[in-house]
Amino acid sequence: MSGTMLQPFPRYAEVALPLPLPQTFSYGVPERLLRAEPGFRARVRFGPRSLIGCVTEIRDEAPRLPDGATLHPLGSLLDGEPVLTPSQVRLARWIADYYIAAPGLVCRAMMPPETPREDRIIYRRTQGAGTPSKLGLRLLEALDRPMTAKALARAMGRKSVSGALATLQRMGYVVGHRDIHGHVGATRQIAQITEAGRAALAEEKLHPATARVLTLLSVANEAVPVAAIRYEAGIKSGGPFGRLARKGLIELTREPMRQSPWERLRMARSEDSRAVELTPYQTEAIAAIVAAARLGRFSPMVLRGVTGSGKTEVYLRAAEEVVRAGRAVLLLVPEISLTPRLAALLHGRFGERVAILHSALGSAERRDEWWRIRNGQAGIVVGARSAVLAPVENLGLVVVDEEHESSYKQEEAPRYNARDVAIVRANEDGAVVVLGSATPSLESYTHAVEGRYRLVVLPERIGNRSLASVELVDMKEVVREQGPETIISRPLETAIEARLAEREQAMVLLNRRGYAGQLLCRQCGLALTCNECSLAMTLHRRATLAVCHLCGLGRALPERCEMCRGEYLRHVGYGTERVEELMKERFPDSRVARMDRDTMRRKGSHEALLTRFAAKEIDILVGTQMLAKGHDFPAVTLVGVLAADNALGAPDFRAAERTFQLLTQVAGRAGRGDRPGKVLIQTFTPDHYSLEFARSQDFEGFYESERKFRSALLYPPVVRLLNLVFEGSTMAEATREARRAATFLKTQELESLRVLGPAFAVRSKIRNRYRCQLLLKLTRSSHGRVRALVRTLLNDESIARSMTVDVDPLTLA
Repeated sequence: MSGTMLQPFPRYAEVALPLPLPQTFSYGVPERLLRAEPGFRARVRFGPRSLIGCVTEIRDEAPRLPDGATLHPLGSLLDGEPVLTPSQVRLARWIADYYIAAPGLVCRAMMPPETPREDRIIYRRTQGAGTPSKLGLRLLEALDRPMTAKALARAMGRKSVSGALATLQRMGYVVGHRDIHGHVGATRQIAQITEAGRAALAEEKLHPATARVLTLLSVANEAVPVAAIRYEAGIKSGGPFGRLARKGLIELTREPMRQSPWERLRMARSEDSRAVELTPYQTEAIAAIVAAARLGRFSPMVLRGVTGSGKTEVYLRAAEEVVRAGRAVLLLVPEISLTPRLAALLHGRFGERVAILHSALGSAERRDEWWRIRNGQAGIVVGARSAVLAPVENLGLVVVDEEHESSYKQEEAPRYNARDVAIVRANEDGAVVVLGSATPSLESYTHAVEGRYRLVVLPERIGNRSLASVELVDMKEVVREQGPETIISRPLETAIEARLAEREQAMVLLNRRGYAGQLLCRQCGLALTCNECSLAMTLHRRATLAVCHLCGLGRALPERCEMCRGEYLRHVGYGTERVEELMKERFPDSRVARMDRDTMRRKGSHEALLTRFAAKEIDILVGTQMLAKGHDFPAVTLVGVLAADNALGAPDFRAAERTFQLLTQVAGRAGRGDRPGKVLIQTFTPDHYSLEFARSQDFEGFYESERKFRSALLYPPVVRLLNLVFEGSTMAEATREARRAATFLKTQELESLRVLGPAFAVRSKIRNRYRCQLLLKLTRSSHGRVRALVRTLLNDESIARSMTVDVDPLTLA
């Protein structure tokens, strides 16, 4: 914003605009918009553009502007009251500050999932100043009640009145807003039987279709959606309902239709586990959470429970007590696929007070669930990462299930960690936050061990069930006996055959999708790589494509090597698509399905597949790490893990932790029913400590060993990390900016800061952009100072264009 102020304004607003810029922008608040306050959406002028931003602050004093600058006024407010709650506005400020993120992008992530349209803005008359034009006077006369621009144009017999409306808004005669309590979306027709209809049903000989309609309505004894009655009655058209209404046998009306994910998910809403007898450990855990909630102050807890110990039931019982006390509950899960079952359990206890919020919902579903939460109609919110930003108020309990999962970290701007944001939200509202996992992250468990968080343990499975037995299959021996191309070892194949004979189910995990890992030329050794990324392309046989899993670029499989023109191209490695094919070949009479990102793209695909598996319509489920997270299938008695040591070779200090967590979690899927479970882990490194501890499911032993490793090399939780990634059209360009940043940071002589690099990033080229990085190691006490230094770097336009900041990174790729 530039220029000298032409006139003073009564008040001034800071507005966060949806741009990747590290600051908010100042605007004047005219008299007609003095109702503006933080949380309002506002339309403003930004250069030649008109943008919708969020008001984050209102001040009485004018901002300082450069000489000759002009302060623009707010154009209009889009709502009748703030869209974001006060706690959301404070949270947005914290996220932008801590994660060095653009405030506008943070606010946009919190906003309702829709772009306000003019036909949703309601206009009404107010007291203005000046003399309107003749058209303006006609418009004001026609605006005898609040209405949309389209309705006003129809009333005046014109195609559009947008220009006249804008003029009258500037003069203060008209104000437009979208009332969050009067949101109008889609509608649906509902039917209710009348007394005449009941009489006809009892006395007259009716057509069978008519009789079915009236019978269903009579049994329901309330207004029912026409679509539901048509489905139940087997009627293809809505014609009979019109005829019945004209005869006075039913009454037809329309009601706003909430785009409900419940109807799409077709969940068993009656699902309820309150009859389950609690273990003593569960009872103690619930009592600890409830007691802390009653105190009404921030209380962080780590709930470490072995797989199958009943952590979900602890969450639900604690939620009941918190809701009974009149406070709200937020439950986060790491994967969208885990939402349906937990939501069904919640719905069985709390009914329509439960809202689902995650990115896989349809736009209408997500929009209407968001507004239900904002309007206070849903006080229990369940969802994946983005649900932590939901407009729920007065939180009493926040649960982060499987808190160790990396999927809680947002990998694009704004790069927040939902687990840590959940802790901040709980602190803001004086709530209990429960971080639940069988394998807590080293950071969270260290907080518990050192007394900053309370540790609650569930050491036993419910029902006195034993943990699954785990066996490591040494693939070096298997290769010697069965050959180098072996994918399924003989012990695993035999175990699957035995389970199928007993009509039990098996899961097979391989954390690599696709058919083959890469396409290799036998003549020159060249692997087929992506033209735009530094990554070998993965073969997807069903699509007959080679696909880059970084940028998504796909290409037809070549017949010859691009380097030497050799004809001998070999598939190296294997993925879930190949394993699925192999299972169908080895077990032709079994029903095999696959669960990975390639098969779970369609809306509702997660729920549909898991419902089939729960109904035992699938015998063998092959998949990636999606299989490891929280699923409870009593008929699964065998889990096979292929290439368990794949991740151990990754250049990532968390590799051992990720491997231990994945293996322990997937082992927990077996033996959750009445029959014992077995886990077979195929590996070439059976003596690695992460696999040894996973075999014995010894979390504390792993924690002590890993903690020593992290302490020796100065990695979290011993220190904090910031990762600065620099991109350029050439590696020289990226490296030049990284060196400038490194020089600035190293000259600050901050003893608590270590600057490593510049160095090539692990993925040194993505989408034709070259990448190098600086890794900053720092102490907890210096975190604020170092963040301030990084913001100083962002003031350099050249560095800001090339640099991406990742605070508390979970990967260094």
